[in-house]
Amino acid sequence: MSGRVVFSKTPMRLGPITPEKVMRWSPALVGWGVVAGAGITLFMSATPIFKRDVLQKVPLLGEHFTDKTPDCDKPF
Repeated sequence: MSGRVVFSKTPMRLGPITPEKVMRWSPALVGWGVVAGAGITLFMSATPIFKRDVLQKVPLLGEHFTDKTPDCDKPF
């Protein structure tokens, strides 16, 4: 052995995906992810199980989503 380290000159890739493509597309993908999460939260905010399991556990907004309706006013 000659003690030399040989590096490959081929770029790292996973199929057609290269690190350059990932860096170029990441801001757009993050933006779409935020919009999708906000849309899901908006449409699911009326669902009681989503309120209880997700929205009430948000540190600053949880108190807003707590049900304060008296038991006598609830139909079920």
